[in-house]
Amino acid sequence: MQIAKEHHLDIGDIKLCVVEWSGAGDPVLLLHATGFHSRCWTQVVKHLPGRQVYAVDLRFHGASGDAGDTDWGIMAEDIRLLIEKLNLTGLIGVGHSIGGHLIARAAAKAPERFKHLMLIDPVIMSPERYADFHAFSEGVNPKDHPVSRRKNQWRDAQEMYERFKGRAPFDSWQPAVLQDYCDYALAPATDGAPRQLACDPINEAGIYLHQKGNEAALEELPGIRTPVTLLRAPPGNNVTPNLTLSPTWPELAAALPNCREIYLPDLNHFIPMQKPELVAQYIRDIK
Repeated sequence: MQIAKEHHLDIGDIKLCVVEWSGAGDPVLLLHATGFHSRCWTQVVKHLPGRQVYAVDLRFHGASGDAGDTDWGIMAEDIRLLIEKLNLTGLIGVGHSIGGHLIARAAAKAPERFKHLMLIDPVIMSPERYADFHAFSEGVNPKDHPVSRRKNQWRDAQEMYERFKGRAPFDSWQPAVLQDYCDYALAPATDGAPRQLACDPINEAGIYLHQKGNEAALEELPGIRTPVTLLRAPPGNNVTPNLTLSPTWPELAAALPNCREIYLPDLNHFIPMQKPELVAQYIRDIK
């Protein structure tokens, strides 16, 4: 496997951490889910030998900056600016969960940069679910969201791994992916104090609550002229679903001008964590 190189790129009001695996072919850009980080893609990249790959820590995640508002429109613009900064063309954009939402919106605004999109169970919801989410989240403070109460003091990555390996949804992940997640999930230690999550639970809760303003993504779908591969897990059906169920609008493929849908009923929302080799195969199949 290629050696991973870490870059910190200034895109204006913030620096984003980008991990690069040097190689050849059409570049691949990988965007992770809420609360995760770029190294969650390592097992996928292992199945893309010799390819030029970039994985990004989104704003508020990993080693990227955490300034500004937890607004998905701002985070999507981060990705467009990053692609411009890296001068990527012929791009295969791959996004999981919120990453799928963000890469879709970036492609709608800069279609000339993209060759293909792969949306993996993206958080692009139905109009009805967006309306429900407005009602659910109105007046809710991030401090009151259950995500804000995540355990946020850890001795080290191995303590995280041992705690999570037998718990849902992590028990459905390949162990190597869970280890990658734990190894890079914590901010550096300071003065012997317990280590905290690099994605602060308050910010993570704020990102979840900001879904209420993202029906704008539905209006941008017709602008996505790039061919799309959509990987979709079995759906959820309420505002606060089991996190293993898909948040993706079942009619999303029909709303995209050029989309191939692949339904994966035996997997859950964490498709790249369960089957990184399958995700890599679909990327390799893009011509």
